[in-house]
Amino acid sequence: MTRPSRQQERITQITAMLDVSPALRLRDLAAQMGVTEMTLRRDAAQAGGRFACRGGYLVASRTTEYYDFDAQMTRAIEAKRAAAQIAQDLVPDQAVVFLDAGTTLPHLARLLAQGGVRRIITHCFTTAEVLQGRANVPVEFLGGEIKLTTRSCHAENPQERLADLGIDVAFLSAGGIDAAGVISCSYPYEAALKQAAIASSAQSYVVLDDSKLGTRKPVPFATLDAVDGVVSETGLWSGAQMRNRLTQLSPREM
Repeated sequence: MTRPSRQQERITQITAMLDVSPALRLRDLAAQMGVTEMTLRRDAAQAGGRFACRGGYLVASRTTEYYDFDAQMTRAIEAKRAAAQIAQDLVPDQAVVFLDAGTTLPHLARLLAQGGVRRIITHCFTTAEVLQGRANVPVEFLGGEIKLTTRSCHAENPQERLADLGIDVAFLSAGGIDAAGVISCSYPYEAALKQAAIASSAQSYVVLDDSKLGTRKPVPFATLDAVDGVVSETGLWSGAQMRNRLTQLSPREM
């Protein structure tokens, strides 16, 4: 039997890794496999559609819904990192922190993993993967029904689940904030947990990049009055400040 080429072996290995991870960073994977990033880009071109190179990441070619999430992981990365750094400054020492699902908050998880907080609570698989084996703080994962569209778990009773966890600060993702100050997301199942996190935490902030301002997703879950502020790559904004910004934007439906 003909032995598979090294490229075929790498393609098989990468495909297996992407079965359990939404994306693989080229730089890290190249170091792990002992090859160059260009070699991995060539592998992606020869993978027969099993995975593709998007920005600095390899992502699996799965269903459209799943792929949309993976594509968002590689979009506006610098803006998301900048927003995460600003959000980190809002976390008190020894706080219990809730991290929502989404593609911005895993960047905050990476920063918080270095220590200084008492506990991190999440229901997001991507955030859990970031924290696995790297966190110097306890991590609690909230179970429930798996939702591949957002790589997260959702229980039927989020308010009861979060009520006794002593959350000091909750960071929430959002698909958009419109000119009326309505904060929205893409799927109905997301709303209940987001609302429970706001109600169960001492402080709550929405974290997103500026491209989502002036947009509205199908499911509203809160208004600017319900949270303590909005964090983007351009800074921390109070509800009043964000309303002023939004009035200067043209409304868009996404």
